[in-house]
Amino acid sequence: RLPDGPPTVAFLGRLSPEKNPQSLLAAAHRLQAAIPLRLAFIGDGPLRDTLAQEAQRLGVDAHFHGTVSHDQLPELLRAANAFVLPSYSEGHPKALLEAMACGLPVVASDIPGNRSVVEPGANGLIFPPGDSAALAEQLAVVLGDREQAHRLGRAAHATIAQHYDLDGLVG
Repeated sequence: RLPDGPPTVAFLGRLSPEKNPQSLLAAAHRLQAAIPLRLAFIGDGPLRDTLAQEAQRLGVDAHFHGTVSHDQLPELLRAANAFVLPSYSEGHPKALLEAMACGLPVVASDIPGNRSVVEPGANGLIFPPGDSAALAEQLAVVLGDREQAHRLGRAAHATIAQHYDLDGLVG
């Protein structure tokens, strides 16, 4: 975890409309009075400048890490308190799997790709795609209830270890 400052919520992916990072920004804005937080956007794309300007306008503490090497991802993800994947569509959500492998509590949009990995309430939380108010509610759960967040993070990691272990998949 980052040593100083508010809890960090990570996003990993292309900063583009189909990934819906603006929903995370809107949710953070809704929450910031009750639960101060910082956003860590890991990735790049056509919405980066727009998101940075909107974060500044809304007074949301957002950090844009750009594209990072795959070797740096675990460290960046483990520095976060939670992970959000607010996409409108996903095939096989690699970013979600990586966050779960790091033991993060995850909040994901309720779409088929994400639902193939996240069991609501068991190893993560879900929200209707594009509903920033519902996303804010789910983030309040993982940021406001440390015990619940740890339980979800442990279950997320166990899901990856059980179903996505490389040796098992190759076998």
